Amino acid sequence: MTVLTNPPAELFAFAETRSTRADVSDTAVWTLSGNEKRVLFIHGFRGDHHGLQAVAGALVNLRVVSPDLPGFGKSAELEHHSLSSYSDWLINFHNSTGPYDLVVGHSFGTLIVANAISNGLSTNKVCLINPITTRGSTSKSLGNRFAEIYYRIGKNKIFGSWLMSSGLVTRAMSIGLTKTKNRGTRRFIHDQHGRYFATYASTRVAIEGFQAANSGSVFDYAEKLTGPILLIAGAKDAVAPIAEQRRLNEVLANSNLLVLEKVGHLSHYEKPVDIAIAITKFLETE
Repeated sequence: MTVLTNPPAELFAFAETRSTRADVSDTAVWTLSGNEKRVLFIHGFRGDHHGLQAVAGALVNLRVVSPDLPGFGKSAELEHHSLSSYSDWLINFHNSTGPYDLVVGHSFGTLIVANAISNGLSTNKVCLINPITTRGSTSKSLGNRFAEIYYRIGKNKIFGSWLMSSGLVTRAMSIGLTKTKNRGTRRFIHDQHGRYFATYASTRVAIEGFQAANSGSVFDYAEKLTGPILLIAGAKDAVAPIAEQRRLNEVLANSNLLVLEKVGHLSHYEKPVDIAIAITKFLETE
């Protein structure tokens, strides 16, 4: 399988040229043309399908199906946005649009995928990018404390909505998460966050989504994750620390771990080519 090695912004633009939209019920779905295996991408919290677009652009031969999570991007919101409700959505979506040769999740998307598998989702292979291995609700990290305060203030009826969609806050988060020194890639990441980090249907969606993302760990579903799994981690990931990624690899008997050096939680933006190469190799193994 061919993998393009262009810079992230070019891969993103190329993916756009291969992409067509065809919604499935209330879910907005983009499919990238390809004549080989079918892959389902599940993006992370506060973004939409654009988040994994550079990786998809590099996978030039694969047919990539990339929905917006309910309540984000162009997809309709749910009655409640809990981890179990997202899991139910994924199971229904997968069953109606599959089968797939590989299911890929990033960050919050890894929790949704793992929860769905534990509830009966039948998958061939799974790739978890920057999987959530530390339960946010019990974490004592300074970053998580700030996040909890931020989303608590977001409930305020007077200025909560403004704070949640503030461009200054989005840029601060983007700067904090970005590790690359490449100026072009940094500009690309900040532009992506500015465009898509606040494309949720309502403030309620963002707050409930944060609570869902904060409520679990992939470790919760380890007993059910018995199939072939590719784990991709950033060595500098403050959200999903590398020590826990290594421990997850040890716990999951049928997993392999790829550690991307000098990368944090935004590996899908900073190293899309490395991820695409790893995915193609994973698909080619028996």
